[in-house]
Amino acid sequence: MDLNWKHQIQHMTGNLKNKLEAIVASYASPRQTLSIICTAIISSVAYAFAVTPCTPEDLSIWDNKISRTIKHKFKLWKSTATAMIREDTSNFGLGAPSVCVEYHRCLAVALAASLQDPSARHSNVNLNLFTKKIASLMPFLPSEKAPTYTLDVSYLMRARQLLSIHSSKLLLMKHGETMLHKSIMKIFEALSLCKPSPHTLSTLITCITQPLTES
Repeated sequence: MDLNWKHQIQHMTGNLKNKLEAIVASYASPRQTLSIICTAIISSVAYAFAVTPCTPEDLSIWDNKISRTIKHKFKLWKSTATAMIREDTSNFGLGAPSVCVEYHRCLAVALAASLQDPSARHSNVNLNLFTKKIASLMPFLPSEKAPTYTLDVSYLMRARQLLSIHSSKLLLMKHGETMLHKSIMKIFEALSLCKPSPHTLSTLITCITQPLTES
């Protein structure tokens, strides 16, 4: 197993695209469309979020597909602000869901559930393994002297979940005390020093063609 999640991402993208195309071709009303997306379609994509490393670009593509479908059903212009359809209904928005928000919610819930398992033994084992894994990451993180990746943290499930909690401006707490806050700050500061790797021919072609192939 090489931790290559490309096929899973492609499957999730294709699954979402097919479901949205089916809704567009159906006789579902705008409100029914919004309800189906919130209750069924988002959950069909989100089931694997806890373990699948999705990039911001993946989440943005999925969010854009959903937004275009909602705008089409409500007969809104394509230029209609996405913020308007995602705004809560109490503030005169449509209350449309965001895949990105659901992704970070799933990661936070998965980590919190693991560390607060009803079995004290299970939760302690999880915490000890997680603490040791975070400690083992430190030598591989980028620094001022070597600001390049030697290990991709995004493919480490628990570290990715912890980073998601921090990027969402949340704190992991237990018995009124913060957990792993110092560790996450070290990882976050180290990653902020990281310089992007130079493009190869294959990645450069992908960067150019991806916007052209999005539907």
